Amino acid sequence: MKSPEIRKELSELTLHKRGIRLNLQLPTIESEDEIRLRSVEEVHQRLLALAGICVYPQHNTNSVQSIFSKQEQALLNGDLDEQSAQALQQNARHALCFLMWAAGLESNAGMPDHHSGQPDLEKIATASDTRTLRLRSKTELLDWADLLYRFHWAVRHAHLQNRPVPGRLDAVAVEAWHRVANWLICYEDEADWDLVSTETAG
Repeated sequence: MKSPEIRKELSELTLHKRGIRLNLQLPTIESEDEIRLRSVEEVHQRLLALAGICVYPQHNTNSVQSIFSKQEQALLNGDLDEQSAQALQQNARHALCFLMWAAGLESNAGMPDHHSGQPDLEKIATASDTRTLRLRSKTELLDWADLLYRFHWAVRHAHLQNRPVPGRLDAVAVEAWHRVANWLICYEDEADWDLVSTETAG
């Protein structure tokens, strides 16, 4: 089992290699003993919800409405302005890319950069039930949760300093992936997708 301290050091090494400023004061995140993961059924429903948002309005979703968050339901009901709708769909595309890796539908997670946000929706169509999913381990998901926490701090710090996003990252993708990672590890026991925290305070 990888300790939180080792995980932090490895994340910081990744940031260093990408030329991203380190905040050594950021704490470690939870250990494997301190978290639980979302169930396969929860992950399956979230995959379907994000995919439904990605293809709206070109394709009407036949999924059960209860799988969508309140913001997603507002989009499907036509209650969002165009800018908010586009932002929600952009976030959904990025989030889906990372969630598909976490669910075992993609072999490589990639990085939250400008290459993210292009999910292979055909793979979602083949994931007709939970038996097609192979969820990643606590170790793999915590590795990413820790890395994304530090990526996100660096992105927000750059924004506050009026500097470009560092390390060839995409700010929207980083936040979307961070939300997925925290949702997967049940961060703060928040079940509402819209309210999952992506805070980066030290």
